[in-house]
Amino acid sequence: MNVKTAYQKFRRWQLNPFDHEFTSRQTNHCCNCGHDFVGNYCPYCSQKSGLGRITWHSVWHSIAEVWGMHSRSLPFTLLQLFLRPGYVISDYINGKRQVSFPPIKMLVLLGVLGVIVDFLTGAIYGMVYSNGEKMNYVIDVFNWLNVHLRGVFPPPGDYLSRVLQWLNTHPDVFSLILLSFLIIPVYCIFRFAPRNPRHTLPQGFFIQVFSTAIFLMMNMLYDTTSMGWLVVGLSSVLIFFTYKQLFGYGTWGTLWRLVMAFVCAFTLLTAMLNINYGVHLVDHDRIDDASGFFLNIPIAFALLVIILIACYLISKPKAKGAVVSSF
Repeated sequence: MNVKTAYQKFRRWQLNPFDHEFTSRQTNHCCNCGHDFVGNYCPYCSQKSGLGRITWHSVWHSIAEVWGMHSRSLPFTLLQLFLRPGYVISDYINGKRQVSFPPIKMLVLLGVLGVIVDFLTGAIYGMVYSNGEKMNYVIDVFNWLNVHLRGVFPPPGDYLSRVLQWLNTHPDVFSLILLSFLIIPVYCIFRFAPRNPRHTLPQGFFIQVFSTAIFLMMNMLYDTTSMGWLVVGLSSVLIFFTYKQLFGYGTWGTLWRLVMAFVCAFTLLTAMLNINYGVHLVDHDRIDDASGFFLNIPIAFALLVIILIACYLISKPKAKGAVVSSF
């Protein structure tokens, strides 16, 4: 098999990894309702064929089911998130529930596994990284903005510094918060996509659940290898192909929309941090200082609205029935 043939076979697997054809005509007896049937599941009560008396296999299956090692297994879903991320998400939000391990359950299990990896590698105590912080750029950006734009910076023990420090040492939670802010920007910016156009906000919620699962896996890779640039590069490639496969835009069309979506998400996060810190300053009778942070909020939302409107107008078809551009 040459490279071209192997790639074509891989592409066919990406588009449709499951063969649902049922060829066996063997009659099964349902132990649950007593009916005889042909197929994988009883048409009367939906119990799976082949189930009978409890055996050691039943014990193993029950234990494995908790960790997703059964049908629609967690490992196979994670493999799909690496090799066909956008396609598996598209399948799931369009009704193919059997294509994936339940995404909310997957996110919870990955979160638990991530905490275990943090403890085993010592990353949660800063033993892997020299300064104990996984995402220094968050505080670095905050420092730069305050020094260059405001000329001030809160003392190291300040409330906002502690908030940022907590986010730095809890990257799993930070990923979940940041990606939750992507739901509305993605909903607006990818509104007229060639694939999955006009997706709904509930669908957007599950898109970000799958995306968060990808980031949790990348964080565990970061914990175990300390290879920051490799993980950042791999994460960027995965998230790019996720949105390219999911929405069907071309390379540049996907890239600029994805960049704008993350700009909007960071803008929302910045607004929330300003609100949080402004309220804290008001509670400590520092009204003048708080007013400066509250002033940043309408500026952030104005920038957000401008970006979303511009992306909406660029993406919107120019005429009724026009083909959506891949740009």
